[in-house]
Amino acid sequence: MSSWEWRRSVINSVVLAEVGAEHGLGPDEVLRGTGIDKQLLDDPAGEVTAAQELALIRNLVTRLGDPPGLGIEAGLRNRLTMHGIYGLAILSSPTLRAALSLAVRYIGLTTSFSRAWLAAEGAEVYVFYDDTAVPADLRGFLLERDAASLITDFATMSAGPPPLIRIEVAGGLSARLRDLFEAQGVACVAGADPHLLVFDGGGLERPMPMASPMTARMFDEECAELLRRRGLHRGVAGAVRELLMRRLHGRVSQEDVAASLHMSLRTMRRRLAEEGTSYRRLCTETYGSLAEDLLSTGLTVEDVAFRMGYSGAPSFSNAFKQWRGVSPGRFARAAGTPAYRPVPAP
Repeated sequence: MSSWEWRRSVINSVVLAEVGAEHGLGPDEVLRGTGIDKQLLDDPAGEVTAAQELALIRNLVTRLGDPPGLGIEAGLRNRLTMHGIYGLAILSSPTLRAALSLAVRYIGLTTSFSRAWLAAEGAEVYVFYDDTAVPADLRGFLLERDAASLITDFATMSAGPPPLIRIEVAGGLSARLRDLFEAQGVACVAGADPHLLVFDGGGLERPMPMASPMTARMFDEECAELLRRRGLHRGVAGAVRELLMRRLHGRVSQEDVAASLHMSLRTMRRRLAEEGTSYRRLCTETYGSLAEDLLSTGLTVEDVAFRMGYSGAPSFSNAFKQWRGVSPGRFARAAGTPAYRPVPAP
């Protein structure tokens, strides 16, 4: 499934349409070319694809000129309770740290189009926020919206500002967020991709006013199921898969992957275990599925081996047997492709 085919709550689009209306844009203009029916905006259980929501945002940004602060307007309208089970799971968490961890784990259920992951070092907790996959012309608006949503979410969770020490903003976008964060007493500086939020670990230990550990666990499971239904289950596992796919011709180690995600190997393994998987399983799933796809196109075993960065067919065949339990030639024959070509008898 393409990233932009993911299903998202229509409530996000409702908020965006409201912002457009306040700036003089009618619903027809806001929804033009998005494929979103106006009637869908009245259905609280409705869903749109990520691509449709991005098209709506592009209409706003294009017609209004992408003024700084427009995304903040949208983000300040967001409320945790708008996100259903996700919001309830956060509010039920025992501490701010647990709430933040859950929020990052299920970020696909929010307004965000970005990936995020946690790491800890000493008394500080880091949240790495990667929005490099979003369209460049919408990056500023989306970052503003996510940042403003963060501020409103923390106000809902703990009746106060987030225990943030600083935020490092990449892409030359720090100026768009500086006033928002400095008003909260948080330093906002220029940084490199991915964006980085640095939290005070001690401040994150504050208990949540509506804590209910058993309820939180129940909602956590429902969030996971909702992610699977919408095709949004990514988290650290998704980030690892992306790195594995990008580094086919070099074979990346676990240590390299963990370093690329700015976390220790131990932390990466623990996070993957929390998501019900492991590095070995992700390698098996990612490389095995890719090999199957290539073999199913009719490529020879030798061609697939080359494309996947192996020195030759024998080493690739051994790996494929470990992934799938059969030889690539046998798989190709079962799939009815010509990838397996027996050598003619002399």
